[in-house]
Amino acid sequence: MALRSCHSKHIQIKPNCHKMSSYNTNENIDLTIYRQYILHIPTQLNFNAKIEKNDFILGFASETYIQGKGTGNFNPTWNVNHLSPENIKTFKDNNPEVRVIISIGGVGEEFPFNPFDKNTWMIYAVNSIRQIILRYNQTHKDQNLIDGIDIHYDIVKSDEDDFSIYVGEVIRQLKNDKPLSINVVSIAPTKLAESYYEKLYLDNKKIIDLVDYQFYNQKFSSQDEVVELYKKLAVTYRPSKVLAGYNNPPDPVLMEGIIYLIKNKLLPGVFVWNSNPSTTGYVSFSF
Repeated sequence: MALRSCHSKHIQIKPNCHKMSSYNTNENIDLTIYRQYILHIPTQLNFNAKIEKNDFILGFASETYIQGKGTGNFNPTWNVNHLSPENIKTFKDNNPEVRVIISIGGVGEEFPFNPFDKNTWMIYAVNSIRQIILRYNQTHKDQNLIDGIDIHYDIVKSDEDDFSIYVGEVIRQLKNDKPLSINVVSIAPTKLAESYYEKLYLDNKKIIDLVDYQFYNQKFSSQDEVVELYKKLAVTYRPSKVLAGYNNPPDPVLMEGIIYLIKNKLLPGVFVWNSNPSTTGYVSFSF
């Protein structure tokens, strides 16, 4: 699936507020986090919710592969001219609540986690991702332009222990690198790779802040199904905040579940995966 920038539509779906069950979710949570994968810097932001953190995710820093094996040598796949340090700085100056995140990995079978040599991969990954971040941060030494990193592998071709150990160590080294000033780390589980991400999280929960679950990559038959899955994930990935991801345009059943979670103060945030080919720079979110 190609990533495209898009116009995020106002969504007004009346939830079906009948009784839900099962998992203990007594927290009273306001939705305060909005995240979106982008190819273009938005020219206008319009948020009618009490959003405290607006995260814009650059997708992707992807590695090169040799005969299907990952080298750990990561490079930006986004438009580095449009999403340049100068343009990012202007955007952040005009929108001080915005954070800019680099997503590491890629979408689909073309970009698996499948290291050629795991120890070498880890060294190369840390060094190459560090250089990408420094290209932005060192351009304006009075302001770090990159606020965090996101782990986004849809396909994992290793065992759960290796994924946890080596991806976890990359996260740890980048987060502990003071010149980088990484203040937020997220992971993006999907249904097919959920066991790998669960292991990664449980082994490294102290260095992972957000869990962006890709709800849009699976089908739901009812609002209840969405809500029950979210409640299960919120327990699995406790104490980190679990965000619900939806596509644009969204699946109506999925959105019914998300709106239910928002209305019942169970959801701290959402993220948007944009599949709309529009290149408009207008971003809007309301509920």
